[in-house]
Amino acid sequence: MTFAKMLFKTSLAVGATLGTLALINKVTETMAGELDTVLTGEERRYSWKYGDLFYKVQGARDAKPLVLIHSLSPGASSYEWRKNVDTLAEQFRVYTLDLLGFGLSDHPGVDYDAELYADLISDFVKETVKQPAIIVAHGLTSAYVIAAAYRHPHLCERLVLVEPSPIMLEEAYPGPLNSLCKLLLRTPIVGQCLYNLLTSRQAIRGYYDTQGYHNPGLITDELVEYLYTSARQPHSRFAIASLLSGYLNLGVQGPLSRLQTPVVIIWGRESRLMPSEACAAFKRVNADIVVHIIDKASLHVQDEQAGQFNNLLREFARTAVR
Repeated sequence: MTFAKMLFKTSLAVGATLGTLALINKVTETMAGELDTVLTGEERRYSWKYGDLFYKVQGARDAKPLVLIHSLSPGASSYEWRKNVDTLAEQFRVYTLDLLGFGLSDHPGVDYDAELYADLISDFVKETVKQPAIIVAHGLTSAYVIAAAYRHPHLCERLVLVEPSPIMLEEAYPGPLNSLCKLLLRTPIVGQCLYNLLTSRQAIRGYYDTQGYHNPGLITDELVEYLYTSARQPHSRFAIASLLSGYLNLGVQGPLSRLQTPVVIIWGRESRLMPSEACAAFKRVNADIVVHIIDKASLHVQDEQAGQFNNLLREFARTAVR
């Protein structure tokens, strides 16, 4: 067989494979329903330089502002605060937002990185909230609010970090393999196919069963379906490509050690992060951090133990600022 014939047959095989993957991707896109918010409150959009953010606001206009920022994972959105907003709005002016690339916000094909989200949070508080706020961040977004509070202390009255990972106490240096992973996941056919596999209903349920919840009974069909639908918004793979390749990690040990803003950290006792070790790591950086560990909860402590979580936020807000 001549080289030309081998090349022709290989091209046909590759083309057929890509065509099949493209068809599968198209069919998969049609399997998700229409995404809608379940949170109460007034719907608004914040126009930012890279796209519009969807957010909701609820509570008295003259109440202390409270900003709730969701974690980062496939399908993540402000939906994770559904058990907290109504109760907290009795005391606070509550802002719940979908970060760029997630939920009902725009999903531009930009090169997502940690600094993008740190700037976004700073700009949102400055231009929308317009006064010092209590900022609650979950998971990886804790690093972004630490950076924002350090750079713009006048924007943040207090910080509440939910399940922050000690990885944010280390410097982040993505290497060549990280770049390759991100490039692959951003591709329109192969990347989309890989993303679809990572965000199938089975994969979402499996992830939350092994890492998200201590009580598996809370992983309902309704929860999985909402996360699946959120993950199926057009171009959702771009932000997740950066997340999975490590480009959304941000080392904030220095800013946290010098931070003057009061900080409380909340962990679930059954979290895979091992709260005792994580607590010691954060305390070594900033001894003034206040820690609360809630029983019978894992990574989504604000969902599993919503009553205790809401009470802790209320109590923290009442304490005097140093």
